[in-house]
Amino acid sequence: MAPVSSPRQLADAHRRAQVALASHTAGRVMSDWQRMVQPRRIEETAPQWMDASLGAITASRSRSRGLAASYLRLHRALNTHTTLPPYAPAPVTEATTLGNLRRDFAGRAQIHLPPATDDGRAVVIEDDYTWPDEDREALDAAARTSLAVTGPVQARRRLAAVEGTAGRGRLDDTDFLDELDTLMRDAGASAAAAADREVLRGGRDLLHRASSADPRVVGWARMTSSDPCAWCAMLASRGAVYRSRDAAQLKGHAGRNAPPIDPEDLEKYHDQCHCQVVPIYSRTAWLPEQGRAFRELWDEATDGHTGRDAINAYRRAIDARRRRARSRGVLPAQDRPSLTIHRAATKGADHD
Repeated sequence: MAPVSSPRQLADAHRRAQVALASHTAGRVMSDWQRMVQPRRIEETAPQWMDASLGAITASRSRSRGLAASYLRLHRALNTHTTLPPYAPAPVTEATTLGNLRRDFAGRAQIHLPPATDDGRAVVIEDDYTWPDEDREALDAAARTSLAVTGPVQARRRLAAVEGTAGRGRLDDTDFLDELDTLMRDAGASAAAAADREVLRGGRDLLHRASSADPRVVGWARMTSSDPCAWCAMLASRGAVYRSRDAAQLKGHAGRNAPPIDPEDLEKYHDQCHCQVVPIYSRTAWLPEQGRAFRELWDEATDGHTGRDAINAYRRAIDARRRRARSRGVLPAQDRPSLTIHRAATKGADHD
């Protein structure tokens, strides 16, 4: 991998590392579902799966937070030549180097970074900063609810519907057995998609709260996967969303036909969403290039439309873009969720 010498390279490496971490955990959750949960004994067998899944999610969520903190420290250094104190307790020092920050990020992201020419550059540590605490109780509760609703609850509901059909439920009925296999596979895939989101919640929560508490951060931008849904593409199309109106005026207005985005929307994610938020430190800071492309598509697709009609027109344009990309096979492997998880998570929705 090339050296991480720019905010663009770093943001991309961070997003991909978070995706890899979450996807690995999601795969384990689905594998355990298939191994542990019995369709005719869901009440008795699901609790063991739930405990194992929560343990895996909690461990990966902690890694996601550490990765996000390491990313934020290096991202701040590349933008401002200053950084935040270490996330984990460590002896207080006044400075570090870009090389130290890169090595810490590479270790947490589990990637190899070759030496960079500016690794020795000193970076001042601004130690008048306290990292936000993790609300583990709230995060654990959210994960437990997500797993329960998408896994056992969904499976029981669909099983009851299948068994409710006259004459169904016999284990020598091949059609019934096929439906049983399908509903269990879909429930496991939906639970895996929820696990993916809950792992990413760790880093996203840390990044949002830590950057919000950093006075040097003036705004944020959404960075999507290469194949985002219309909602995420619309969020990215706004470019920088600034902390205050005064800061926004430095960059100029968003335009008369700007997508109808509330700043709080930047922190909303759906299952199998692999977006991340990039903190912005100045009006001249790098912004994800994809945002400009999505804005141009918005302006083109919504010409002559307003309100809900504009949003629907943009959704159609994004859907067409996604179909063309997939037909050409240009979706990178890192952004390609497993077919089983993707099918179940997106059934009846237009998520990526």
